[in-house]
Amino acid sequence: MDFQTGRFFGYFFWPLVNLPFTQGVECKPGCHPVSGYCEVSSECRCQPGWQGPLCDQCIPFPGCVHGTCAKPWQCMCEEGWIGSLCDTDVHPCSSKPCTNNSTTCIETGDGGYICLCAQGYTGKNCRVKKGPCIVNGSPCQNGGTCVDSNGFAPHASCLCLPGFTGHFCEIDMDDCESNPCENGGTCTDIGRGFRCLCPTGYGGASCGSRVTTCASGPCQNGGTCHEHPSGSFQCICKPHYVGVTCASSSRNVSVGVEAKHRWNHHLHPKAHTKPDRSQEQEVLTIKETMESRRQLLNKSQVICFMVLGLLTCLVVLGTTGIIFFSKFEAWLANARYSHLVRKERDCFLKANDGENLSVNIIFPEKIKQTNE
Repeated sequence: MDFQTGRFFGYFFWPLVNLPFTQGVECKPGCHPVSGYCEVSSECRCQPGWQGPLCDQCIPFPGCVHGTCAKPWQCMCEEGWIGSLCDTDVHPCSSKPCTNNSTTCIETGDGGYICLCAQGYTGKNCRVKKGPCIVNGSPCQNGGTCVDSNGFAPHASCLCLPGFTGHFCEIDMDDCESNPCENGGTCTDIGRGFRCLCPTGYGGASCGSRVTTCASGPCQNGGTCHEHPSGSFQCICKPHYVGVTCASSSRNVSVGVEAKHRWNHHLHPKAHTKPDRSQEQEVLTIKETMESRRQLLNKSQVICFMVLGLLTCLVVLGTTGIIFFSKFEAWLANARYSHLVRKERDCFLKANDGENLSVNIIFPEKIKQTNE
């Protein structure tokens, strides 16, 4: 059951089950006994799907064009019309849809038709004239659009994209001819457009926008940028940082100075017998740097090593304990066995009144076991 059928049954049967008839009330004379009802005398109210003064006219399916109904929500097509909404003409050629002297119309049988267009026309109803753009194809180049006044122009013409000209858009225009770059920018033609190489302090497609050098944040490591009227900039670096953009650390520079000083001293030992005050300061700076670098292990690394050392000690102690207990059990078993043998020997000697007898005692260590 589809949606429309279900809706039909819902509208049709629900009121029959829930009729609000009132005992002793007479409806309007002629009111349909099934599709109409009343709550007060001389009234005729219609059930869903019915209409009219006496509720005897069914309501067709919404959108039904050329159709009627015998029951609510039906769409029974009139003669000459087909389709679910009765909106397709069975004989569409009767309305003569073909234009421009195209009198031949062929019906396909399903409400459709085909027009045999006259020479020079095309389209479903022969309304499109075959102009030069259709007959000969588009002669336009570089993405140009062919136009022929909807087929009535004697010759085709081209509507060119920006940057091209000519009858067929075959000429690449020099986009830099009009000097589009502002503020002294250098223009370069790139086919369908241009590119501007802007001077310092300017930007944008045509170099028309003022660009501040410090806006790009050239200073690193917290440096402060100061822009000069000439377009250049200067970075005021924080302590321990140097360079044009504060990208280098002064500590690394000190280490480099120390290495250079040692190399020069190695090549010219006599030239550095008496270091001046600046060299002494460099040596002190280098010593401070080396002392700060002696801290090879941080707090987390020390904790990690302590945990590993503790785990290693626990493993060693556990292994030692296992070996000790295994040896201890063997020693204890041998001691019990020796005590038992001595006891048996004393009992044996007492039973023979102290006679001189030779007794051979075989300990477990001297028994040779063989596998049969």
